[in-house]
Amino acid sequence: MLRAALKNEQIALGHPLGELETTAVVSRIAKRHRESIEQFAAAKRADLVAHEEAQLATVEQYLPQMMSAEDVEAEVRAAMSGMDVSGPRAQGQIMAALSPRLRGKADMKLVSTIVRDILGAT
Repeated sequence: MLRAALKNEQIALGHPLGELETTAVVSRIAKRHRESIEQFAAAKRADLVAHEEAQLATVEQYLPQMMSAEDVEAEVRAAMSGMDVSGPRAQGQIMAALSPRLRGKADMKLVSTIVRDILGAT
């Protein structure tokens, strides 16, 4: 399934995939598996949850190691120290600055949560 998704993306783009494009495809597939796990767990389908978790574990082997929450928080604080930001409205500005640096290295949902928590605390 992973090879097919990569081949389809290559055909759609019309050129061989680079590292970032490959990582984006694999991340998309991993995200689909995580969403399926959530939905199957809500439906109390342990058999399907186990199947999806096994597939997710296989797909995650091809993803780069994600940053820990502590490392992400350090990056967020470093980015915020160079900006004059405060309040919840600054989240978009901070995320725009962090996105190019952290995309593919950290879960952007986690980054957003940490930014929101830090802004809420200040």
